[in-house]
Amino acid sequence: MIQTGRKTQICKLAEYIANEFSDKNLTLLDEIAKFEDVPIHFDNYENAFDGMLLYDTDSKDFHIHINIDNGNKQNSKRGRFTLAHELGHFFLDEHRLGLKYGLLEPHASFHNINHKSAIELEADYFASCLLMPKDKFRNFSAEHRRLTRNKKFSLDTILGLSSSFQTSVLSTLMRFGEVGTHEIFAVISKDNVAKWYVKSADFPNWTFKFRIGDAVPQTTVAGEYFTKENSKYTGIESVSADDWFYIPSNDNRAGRKMYEQCFYSESYGYVISLIWFD
Repeated sequence: MIQTGRKTQICKLAEYIANEFSDKNLTLLDEIAKFEDVPIHFDNYENAFDGMLLYDTDSKDFHIHINIDNGNKQNSKRGRFTLAHELGHFFLDEHRLGLKYGLLEPHASFHNINHKSAIELEADYFASCLLMPKDKFRNFSAEHRRLTRNKKFSLDTILGLSSSFQTSVLSTLMRFGEVGTHEIFAVISKDNVAKWYVKSADFPNWTFKFRIGDAVPQTTVAGEYFTKENSKYTGIESVSADDWFYIPSNDNRAGRKMYEQCFYSESYGYVISLIWFD
């Protein structure tokens, strides 16, 4: 967990850099690395890491290594996040100087939403802010909904942001949970096991009917996908709030109309259940 003050510091730095090196909504990562004289090496490293920042004590230079064997192709969404993460290690003084002066050991970075060290969490957060600056992100989100025929929120808003900012659906969703323009709750699951969740601050603090590591509730859209054959629903489904949550008897928000829409990742096998109110 990153402390609020530290998050503010990281985000201000990342967004300043993003605004200096951008083409509309796209942050120009290669241009940032070029300006800082940090060579980028896209190469085959089997399963050793996704990315790594190394300091060469002979040349006194930093180098970024990106592993294409793990799907981090140049200019792909995954590759862009990996590169932005390694740039985070470079721009955050504690990370860069720690590597330069041997206070930190060079370490392999992996895409993994669970069980990350403090410096990995900081580099991830830097990458998120660098690729998806708050003002641009919120402006595009509002504009996308305005131009949508029914002007209502749905998974299409997240997919539109993912396409415009060239970020993965998962990283886009996590950023939207923090700075987005609509209250959301989302569960990321795999093999019928809840792996992670994202909740915006304005979504009700109801108790979940699951814990991380538990099976997804069977009566949900995601639960039906895992427990019934041929039950992949990609459309917007009207659901009851008590399918996912224990609702306090005195909470009148339970009467609001709730929707669930699922995104199925063919590449990585996870399911995102996006839940929101009308």
